[in-house]
Amino acid sequence: MEKCIKLRKNEQGIALVTVLLVLTVISLLGLTIMGFALNNVKLSSSERTYQSAYYIAESGITYTMDKITKNIIDIYNNSNNESDFFSKIESMISTINKEPPYKSFENSFGYAPEAKISIEKVDYSSVTFQDYKIISTGTINNRSRTVEKQIQVNWVPKNNITIPDTAVFVKEIISLSGGAKILGGAGTNSSIDGSIALDGGAGISDKIYVGPQSGNSVINKPKWMTLNNEIVKLQTVKTFDMPPFPAFPSNPIPPNEKIQKDGSTYYVINNGALRIDDYKADNYTLNLTKDLQFTEIYISSNYTLNINLGNNNRNIVVNSLNIPNGKINIIGTGKLTIYVNTNITMGAGSKINAINSNNSNSIKAQIKTLDIYYKGSHLNLAGDQKIYGSLYALNADISMSGGSGFQGYIITGGKMIDISGGANAITQLFYAPNADVNMSGGGNIKGSIICKTYTGSGGSTITLDNFDATDLPPNMGGTTGGPLSAKDIISVQPSREK
Repeated sequence: MEKCIKLRKNEQGIALVTVLLVLTVISLLGLTIMGFALNNVKLSSSERTYQSAYYIAESGITYTMDKITKNIIDIYNNSNNESDFFSKIESMISTINKEPPYKSFENSFGYAPEAKISIEKVDYSSVTFQDYKIISTGTINNRSRTVEKQIQVNWVPKNNITIPDTAVFVKEIISLSGGAKILGGAGTNSSIDGSIALDGGAGISDKIYVGPQSGNSVINKPKWMTLNNEIVKLQTVKTFDMPPFPAFPSNPIPPNEKIQKDGSTYYVINNGALRIDDYKADNYTLNLTKDLQFTEIYISSNYTLNINLGNNNRNIVVNSLNIPNGKINIIGTGKLTIYVNTNITMGAGSKINAINSNNSNSIKAQIKTLDIYYKGSHLNLAGDQKIYGSLYALNADISMSGGSGFQGYIITGGKMIDISGGANAITQLFYAPNADVNMSGGGNIKGSIICKTYTGSGGSTITLDNFDATDLPPNMGGTTGGPLSAKDIISVQPSREK
């Protein structure tokens, strides 16, 4: 018994056990730390590879955009029309889609990166533009990320219409009376006696052009009137055809959208109609992130609709643009095109894209941000309505009176234009080759008129304002100003990860 007690009290060897226990704990801690370290290295490597795959995909987008941009002007210059142009675009895209993956990268951490690129056509389009999506998948060490960018390729019609350097040029007759003035040159294709008739203090301030077969009686004036103008016979008659009217695009109809205010709900967009006729909707902003189609846009009670384009060119198709009393403001640096199927109605004081400036350069810049294409039969502006943009009407007759005005290019296939009662227009070009144009009651136009016949009376005035042909609307062969560049043909959206 005593021997057992001695053995229990014997502590020899305890140090070895303690050391072994400590070594075991340290080894476990070391293995755990090493595991964490290895796992962290793996995670860092994985994250690095993941980020690298994104940048590789973006580089593929940049590479493809650079290739398209370099080729687009040559394709445009070698195309006769929009059909030929988009056929060549499709051929370029087909070639790009058949190319092997883009591999012009340095090896990264022992791996060879690559970007697989493809271009797809987006569903909605029109005769004059087509949307495409560039898709780039970057891959490194079996890790992949995909980035896409949507672009819109636009056909800019080539200008084959020569505009005479005159304030008025007609196919048939110019008739001025009652103090009506043409401040600039005037001309007619007609050689018939009396094709230009002047009476009652009317006058033309510059050259008068007459038909190739004209005699001395082509100009009819009172005996007391002295005519000091230079008379120039045309070598050949001038032709003025209507440029082709574009097909309207088929855009998606937006979902319903409601506004909550003062405890009640108002649907600002309902079943395809956008209505700003309640105080809750005043100053509503439509963020136009894609092209849309509406059954109606209706604005009343001096309320305002804001359309935010961002930096993109967008279009809206609408059956009826009805503004009995209201305003549309365009926000952003892009351009808005509105396609109207049936009617445009504007009440007193209504304004579209108006600008509070009398500076002609500011006005011309504002005009470039809006084009309206119109299939309706009439457009009547009578009461201080203002539209700052260009109008292309298929066959609409146009009437402006009472201080109203269309501050932009006007092109119409209609047969009657009436401007009276102090109406004003800074048109740059009023192109209506099939129309009888009548100006009276103090109506004023600054620009140039091309029409079938022109009648001026009651102190009306048209003043020649020279313009750059590149500023014409696209359907007349214009561009955004200056020589055509890739930016005139291609508009882009930001890249995003798919």
